[in-house]
Amino acid sequence: MLPDLLIVVGGALLILVLAEIVLRETLALMAHYRVSASFVGLTVLSIGTSLLEIVTHVIGSVQILHAPESMDTLSGLLIGSNIGSDILQQNFVLPLAGLIGSVVVVRRLLVVEVGGLIAASCLLWLACAGGAVTRVEGLLLVLAYAGYLTYVARTGAHTGRVAHARRLGRPRRYRAMAVVALAFAAMAWVADPVLLAATRLVARLPLSASFFGVIVLGVAATLPELMTALVSIARGQRDISAGILIGSNITNPLLGVGLGALISGYTAPTVTVYYDLPVKVATGVLLYFFLRRRNGLGRPEAVALILAYIAYVALRPLLFPEDLPQ
Repeated sequence: MLPDLLIVVGGALLILVLAEIVLRETLALMAHYRVSASFVGLTVLSIGTSLLEIVTHVIGSVQILHAPESMDTLSGLLIGSNIGSDILQQNFVLPLAGLIGSVVVVRRLLVVEVGGLIAASCLLWLACAGGAVTRVEGLLLVLAYAGYLTYVARTGAHTGRVAHARRLGRPRRYRAMAVVALAFAAMAWVADPVLLAATRLVARLPLSASFFGVIVLGVAATLPELMTALVSIARGQRDISAGILIGSNITNPLLGVGLGALISGYTAPTVTVYYDLPVKVATGVLLYFFLRRRNGLGRPEAVALILAYIAYVALRPLLFPEDLPQ
C-alpha cells in the first residue's frame, strides 16, 4: 500500500510543478497579447490551475474504455475529486483568501462570475440526477463552457488593464507555446499511474471511491488554486485571485467532467447527487449574497463559509454511512 500512496503523492506533486510551468509560460503569452488581469484569472489561470482535474478526467475516462469493469470506481474517484476540489475552493480557500488579504468582485461582474459558478454547479447536478452522466450530457457541459467563455470574451466584461504587459520576441513566443504543449503531454503521462495507484488504494482501504476522491484527491487537486491565489494576493492582484478560484469552479464541472463524460460516460454516486452537489449549489448562492451585500468577503462571511465546509466534511459520513466502507 505504501508504494501506491507514494505514487499518488509524488505524482500529484509532479503535476503541480508542471502546472506551475504552464501557468508561467501562459502568463507571459497573455501579457504579450495584452489580455486583462481579471480575464486571465477567470479563464486562462482558472484553466491552468484546473489542469490536474482536466488531465485526470481524460486519462481516467480512457482507462474506463480499456477496463469497463472499473466504471463505478473510477467515476467515483473522478467526480468525487472534481466536486471535492470545487467545494474546498468555494468554501475554504476563497474565504481563507478573504481572511489573509481580501476578495473583491465588482458588482457589475457578480452575475457573470458567481452566477456562472452557480449555473455550472446546477448543470452538473442536472446531468448527474439520473445516476449517470452520458456522452451527450458531457458534450452539453463542454458546449456550455465554450459558450460561457465566448460570452465573457465578446461582452468585454473582463477587458482592460494588463498587469506587467511586455512584448515577447518570436523565438520566446514559440518557446512558450512548445513548453506548454510538452507540459500538457507530461501531465498526461504522469496522471495515468497516479490514477491506477489511487484505484488500488481504494480497493484496499475501507473507503468508497467517491469519499476518497472528495476528501483526499479533492484536497490535492486544490493545491494549484490555493498557491496561485495566495501568490496573487501577495502581489496585490486581488482581481486575479478571486477570478482564479471562481473560474476554477466553472471550469471543473463543465470542462473537466464534460470532457471525461464525453469520452466514456460516468456513473454518479448517490452521495454526489443528494449531498455533494446540493451543498455546492447552496453555498454558491450564499457566496453570491455575501459578495452582493459588501462587494467582497468580510471576516464574518469568510468564517461562516469555512464553518460550512467543516460541517460538510463532518456530516458526510454520518448522513451517508454506506459511502464510507467499500
